[in-house]
Formats: sequence, C-alpha cells, structure tokens
Amino acid sequence: MSRRVLSPLLLLALAMATPPDVGAQTAPAARTMRLATLAPRNPLMVQATGRWNQQLEAATGGRLQVRVYWGGQMGDERTVVRKMRIGDVDAASLTSAGMSLIYRPVLALQAPGIISTYRQVDAVREQIGPELRRGIEGEGFGLLGFGDSGRIRIFSTEPIHRPQDLRRMRPWVPRTDAIFTHFLAVVGATGVPLSIGEVFGGLRTGMIDAAPGTAIAVAGLQWFTSVHYCTAQSDGFLVGGMVVRQGFLDQLSAEDRQALFDISAQNHQRTLRAARVGDERAYAALQRHGITPVDIEEHRAEWVDVARQTRQRMSGAVVPAELLQRVEQVAAAAQ
Repeated sequence: MSRRVLSPLLLLALAMATPPDVGAQTAPAARTMRLATLAPRNPLMVQATGRWNQQLEAATGGRLQVRVYWGGQMGDERTVVRKMRIGDVDAASLTSAGMSLIYRPVLALQAPGIISTYRQVDAVREQIGPELRRGIEGEGFGLLGFGDSGRIRIFSTEPIHRPQDLRRMRPWVPRTDAIFTHFLAVVGATGVPLSIGEVFGGLRTGMIDAAPGTAIAVAGLQWFTSVHYCTAQSDGFLVGGMVVRQGFLDQLSAEDRQALFDISAQNHQRTLRAARVGDERAYAALQRHGITPVDIEEHRAEWVDVARQTRQRMSGAVVPAELLQRVEQVAAAAQ
C-alpha cells in the first residue's frame, strides 16, 4: 500500500478534528491550549486540519492558539486523562474508552450489537448525546464534539468465522477497555492487554494475533503489515470525541470560549463525513493490499448471542441499565 494512500487515511483515522500545531506562529496568544492526541504528526494532517485553527485564530483575534502533542507524546489515554485532571494537559482527542475514564456511561454508545448503521449512530448521538455532554461537564470537562472513525472489525492472522474461534487466538485488549474484555469472557477467550502504541510490535512478534479496529486505523497505524484477514461484517463503530478541561475554559473570556465551541461545532459534520468516507476507502485499500474479508453471516446468530450476553454483563455494571435500554430503543427506531 503506497504512502500516498496511507497518509490521507491516517489523517482521518485519529485526528477527531484535531487542530494543527501552531507553535511556529510569531503572533503572541493570550492562551495556548495544550492538546494531546495519539495521531502522529503528519504534514498532510497539519494541512487538512489547518482550517480549524485558522478560524479559531481569526475569531479570537489571536488570543487563543493550540499546541498539539502528537503521537502519544503525553502518554496513553489513561495517562492523558490523569494529566488533564492535574492541569498538565488542557484538551485531548479520545476514543470512547478514554472518554469513559471521565464519564463511564459514554460506553453506552459502544455497546456491541446495537448500532449497525451510521443513521443509528447519528440518531443515538442526537438523542442521548446531550445527556452524556452534561455528564462530562459534571466531571469538570467540556465536550468540543463527538466523532466517529469507522466500523469496528476484528483483524487477525488467521480467519475468524465464529466467536469461539477467538479461543485459540491471542486477541489484543486495550488497557482502558471495559467492553471487549466482557465480550471475550462470554466467548471463553483470553485477551492480551496492551496500549495502542504496543499493538504494532505485538502483532509483529506474535504476542497478539487478532485486534479489533477500524480499517482506517489499521491502515494508518501500519497494522495491516502483520494481519491477513478481517471480519467482513461489523455491528459497531469506533466513537470518541474531543474534551477540554473546565479549568482551561475558565481562563478564557466568554467571547473566546464561545468561539472555541462554535467553531468546533461548525467543523463537526465535515469531519464526520470525511472520516466515514475515509474508512470505506481504507477498507477497500486493505483488500487490495491482500487482507481477506471473512464472511461471518453463516454464524450470525452466534455473534448476536455473544453481543447480547456482553450487553447483559455491561448493564448496571459498566453503564446504567436504563441508559443502555434507551440506546437500544433509539437505535431500533432508526433502523
């Protein structure tokens, strides 16, 4: 797969509307928002997200700028959230797992077997999102916007047709995970907990041989060099968002704070569309590279049952049962 293909895919994979590093600008700013992201610094990424920061600079008269710490410089999501709490980081682009470290009910958006279309993603976020936003605010953070970056599939070195196939494998489990661990427990499989930065090496060495992820992330993070198969069907999406600590927001004028939120909202839909298109293109590119989709439809009932049992484990223990029920109802109505 060429660098020309991978670079735009990586741009869309993890940025979550991340603004570029503007540290080279000469004009002084009253406040610098220190933003952490797992996305590696990339010239195309900086160029593509430059508009976000230019709008912000224009709206605040240069009073607010953003300095991005790329490629996990500030640590994994657990470390970043801890640093935000003590004021060492101001904002971060996080997956739902990272956001759950701030407000655990966010994981309701990631419950398996509920959401299978973008229409459902949008409907659930529209109806449940305001409630989650208030919960995040109650924990001392502002939400600049939700995002999503593709369908979650299981990528592996050997074909996976049914859930029980995971028992003979060594699947990766994100260290901040609170869902896939339950999924594997239902299956009877044992996962290998690693940070996202350790996955590439884990696949190369055989420490792990299966990993849940989106096509856009697998392409951009180079995991595709070590896997040969992926599940063709997907019943879930990788969701996340950008959060900023309230302590930083309190340092801004009301005008600049409003500009930060307004401009983030303006860019939200464009970012969503770009990420969704990018994931589909990445999936096609991975197949051209040699990754073979595995049709799991013949065993659909088994996957549905495991997802159901996983949600039962989550209900009340990971997310409030009533919230999970409402997510299921909204998603069902949006089919």
